[in-house]
Amino acid sequence: MKLSLLTGAALLVLPCFAGADTVRPAVGKPLQQAQVLMQKGNYNAALQQVNKASAVGGLTPFEAVTIAQIRGAAEAGAGHYSEAAGAYQTVLAAGNAPLATQAELVQAIAGFYYQAQDYPHAEIWLNRYIAGHGQDSRTRALLAQAYYAQGNYPQAEQAVLREQQAAQSTGQKLPESELQLLASAAQKSGNNAGYFSALVDLLRNYPNPQYWSAAIALVTGASGFPDSLTLDVYRLRFVTETLSQPADYEDYVERAILAGDNSEANTVVSQGFASGVLNDTTDAGHASRLKTLAAKDNATTPKTPADFVGEAKAGSSLLDLGIAYFQVGDTVNAVKTFQSIQVAAPGDLSNPQSALALLWEIRAQNTSIKN
Repeated sequence: MKLSLLTGAALLVLPCFAGADTVRPAVGKPLQQAQVLMQKGNYNAALQQVNKASAVGGLTPFEAVTIAQIRGAAEAGAGHYSEAAGAYQTVLAAGNAPLATQAELVQAIAGFYYQAQDYPHAEIWLNRYIAGHGQDSRTRALLAQAYYAQGNYPQAEQAVLREQQAAQSTGQKLPESELQLLASAAQKSGNNAGYFSALVDLLRNYPNPQYWSAAIALVTGASGFPDSLTLDVYRLRFVTETLSQPADYEDYVERAILAGDNSEANTVVSQGFASGVLNDTTDAGHASRLKTLAAKDNATTPKTPADFVGEAKAGSSLLDLGIAYFQVGDTVNAVKTFQSIQVAAPGDLSNPQSALALLWEIRAQNTSIKN
């Protein structure tokens, strides 16, 4: 009697092994019934039929491995992942499966152990799958998750970085979830440079306010961050929609007015009122007075886009020049200017202006892509 052999919870069809690929009716009938029951989703009843087949005396090697295959599928379907992994190891140890099937078995065993939350065994089999050049990216990603689940954050980082390098070599990018894991692992291991680099990758590929807030906080929280860059930080927070507290809006507006950027101050305070973050009673009317002052000064000394760029060129700050280009919509020159400021490696927070310029570059590039 011949049987269609199944593997894993997904019931993948495997070819019969070479040799005496038949089973006796006493073994084959309950196994056929088990497959029918699995197709109906009744895995526990299927296991009972598998046990009947196992109880038959004098099993041939082929009968034993056939039972193990079907048992593995039934155990997985029933949620008994450790048992499923054990059954598939029996199949693999038989050594009769084609190479492609062996790779599928290793992949399934690794996945079963991961689902069972048996992460040490999952690591062993995932590393075996990767060493055998297994190509399924979702399975490969489980290795970093297994390390992370055990609190082995440095190893989790390294596992994701290897996958990132492999993806980049083929012109691909990692899924957002893997970059999130990379960022979290670096943060938990106290690797601020790695954390910042991961946030940079997230911002380049999956930008959102949460990542912007985290990246900006890392830059401004680094040792030696100068107050002279605070206005440029507020500008970045404004255009990344991470400015949310009344005190931040007020400080931004005051600094813009002191810097002579009255039209910018008027834009910011107006947006603060329009969003509801500011109102006439905020800080005992302080926000309202700032609004009046910004509007008054803007009316008497309006600035054109050319004024912003001209003043920045006349000054000594390339960062301000890049921001001026960005504010007038010239993202090409903005990106070039921001790149010229970057003298440190992407994860290096020791040069605040370079790190801030990197974030501004990403913001400008994101705008360019949208346009």
